[in-house]
Amino acid sequence: MKSQSLTKTLFRAIVFFGILPIYFWSCSPKEDTDPTPAKPVTQVDIPVIDGKIEAFLAAQKIPGASLAISKNGKLVYKKGYGKADVEGNVDMTTNHRMRVASVSKTFTGVAIMRLVQAGKLNLDDKVFGADGILGTTYGTKAYNDRVKSVTVKNLLQMTTGGWVLPNDRDAIDSNPAMNTTAFFNWMMDNAVLKYNPGSQYWYINTNYFIAARIVEKVSGKSFYQFMKDDFLTPLGINSAVYGKSAMTNLHPDETKYYGQGALKGYEYNLNIERRDGDGGLVISAPDLLKFILAIDGNPSRPDILDASTFQKFIEGSGPAPLNPNFGNGILKWNTRFLFYGALPGTRSSYMTENNGMAVALIFNGNADYTNNSVYNPFVQAHQALLVDLITKDLNVYLDIDQF
Repeated sequence: MKSQSLTKTLFRAIVFFGILPIYFWSCSPKEDTDPTPAKPVTQVDIPVIDGKIEAFLAAQKIPGASLAISKNGKLVYKKGYGKADVEGNVDMTTNHRMRVASVSKTFTGVAIMRLVQAGKLNLDDKVFGADGILGTTYGTKAYNDRVKSVTVKNLLQMTTGGWVLPNDRDAIDSNPAMNTTAFFNWMMDNAVLKYNPGSQYWYINTNYFIAARIVEKVSGKSFYQFMKDDFLTPLGINSAVYGKSAMTNLHPDETKYYGQGALKGYEYNLNIERRDGDGGLVISAPDLLKFILAIDGNPSRPDILDASTFQKFIEGSGPAPLNPNFGNGILKWNTRFLFYGALPGTRSSYMTENNGMAVALIFNGNADYTNNSVYNPFVQAHQALLVDLITKDLNVYLDIDQF
């Protein structure tokens, strides 16, 4: 019995003293000399990028800009430049949101494509007439054959042939006091299609006003609510709202707008609430870029359009007089996807490249687009800046993701 007891005592001692060194070794401070977690890498200013934006603002006399750049799906640089509010001396930040004008059309196109992807709509569906999506709801006059032959695709690809008034003027800003329904009724009675739908490309904003009404009819929701529920909120895009016409009704963190030349004083002189489908969106540059990376067909971030739907989305209408590069809410330029927007006091853009780079750049100022001698050089300089940002100095960014 004593022998067994001694054996047990020795065994316990061996186990205890055998484990003890392991315990102390595993807890040795030599293995963790600094228990403080490593600080995450954060953005630092990149002078070569900042200089490009600042030079453009100075040359074009634009008050402010918000920039977001991604590399391989990561938000590697974001920065505000200049002033969001000149009179109030408020610096621009990337939290500021701005009108993006016609860049709104990409959101409208995607809303339609999401309905197509869900099997609720076809691009070749007729829009008006007894068999059309919108039926004979709008206007008081009988529809002619051109109107009854308009398809969803014609709207998105800008091949309806019109919705214009005398002097070929786009109907979109006529009768600004009218609400959406009143304007639609008036437009159907007074605007005309000068060409057969599907026969030629003609950029008319009213096409996307109608496209937004299709989204409402098919989804059973308001245009904004459908987008919010279907893809804005799921993507974590929280800054996107629809603009207000009056300066006194600007959204929190929305900038002021500064027109030039003949556009100065017209920044708030339009019914932007009614232009939801073609030009009414307000959003921050980082959120705009996040959206673009979800529809670009690049696997670096998950897309909300499957491969088949994406191909339909980017498909052009055909060779001239159609447009092989204008898709269903997006433009192709060689290996790039892009879109621009312009309103008095607003110029917006995004551009992607197949090298993994993408940029969103929004200004709270714009050159006078009623004066081609002024505006054409401005447009060319803006485009050159975007190309420069996604093709040069690509190794200056930290490997971070600020989305």
